[in-house]
Amino acid sequence: MSQSEPTADQPDTPEDTGTDSSFLRSIEFLTGQDPNLGSFLLVVGMVTVVFIALFQFTLPTPVSHLLTAGVIFVTVLSAIFGVLLDSFGYFDRSAVTETEAGDDETGARPWVPEGKASAPLPPLINFDAELRAYSDLFDGDLPEEFDPFISDYRRLKTSTRNRPTIASDLRADLNPIGALFEEGSEGDRIYEDVSQRLFRYISGKNGHVTLNRVTFYDEDDTETDVDTLENQLGRVELDITNEGEAADVEAVVTLYDEGGSAISTRTCPVGVVSPGATKVVNTDIFVPSEADRADTTIRTSYIGPAAETQYSAEPSRE
Repeated sequence: MSQSEPTADQPDTPEDTGTDSSFLRSIEFLTGQDPNLGSFLLVVGMVTVVFIALFQFTLPTPVSHLLTAGVIFVTVLSAIFGVLLDSFGYFDRSAVTETEAGDDETGARPWVPEGKASAPLPPLINFDAELRAYSDLFDGDLPEEFDPFISDYRRLKTSTRNRPTIASDLRADLNPIGALFEEGSEGDRIYEDVSQRLFRYISGKNGHVTLNRVTFYDEDDTETDVDTLENQLGRVELDITNEGEAADVEAVVTLYDEGGSAISTRTCPVGVVSPGATKVVNTDIFVPSEADRADTTIRTSYIGPAAETQYSAEPSRE
């Protein structure tokens, strides 16, 4: 069992400035816990109106105008400040702090946030079952080595931004957990599985969207091979599963002759595939007589919490 991940496997880890910096924590006395951009701007607007009314109705004209201009200037700065905080992901932070997570360790499921999760986790990084298995291994009393992982996992559940960054933190949090188990043990097996899934989510090395099946049918709707269609209009059926964040997917079927030259392509828009969903799509395709085989490639554009990336899967040969 590897107690620490090889350097070559570690992706670049950006600074999680929106969720974990000491600066953002230090301004909670202004915004309160579990802040919201809308409520922040609403409070700024209400304070602005109160002060402008106070100055306009109680002070002489030159002074009231100067003070009103000052209030408006401060309001603009506050709005800019709020937008910057929002861009850093501050307003999406979980209200659950590390201290609260530690206080909850005696609970049956300390990895479950107290509040409602803002967005469901995709199957690739949903580790509830694994944490339950670990809890059973330790009779419901997880060691302190689990504390950092559980704290960041709660952040992952309650944040819709910076998920790849938080996932990087989770992967680092795994090292002390892995050190608890002997190689080949049940705990080590779970550790390796979680580590590999986190790396796959962060790097996109193998893609989050997989092409499970490519099936060709003839005009009689009978399953057949590509090379038997020969100058016929057939149908291709694609079975696609998404284990990551919501993604917009399209599939490209390319036909090749015996010499390996591409002779025809057919693009099939799949549309948005939700996390954990499997989608089956069909499209007509004309197969020239010289066609010998087909390769299918999926192209993915991730949307939602994940950083937007483009990914082309390895072709599936038929």
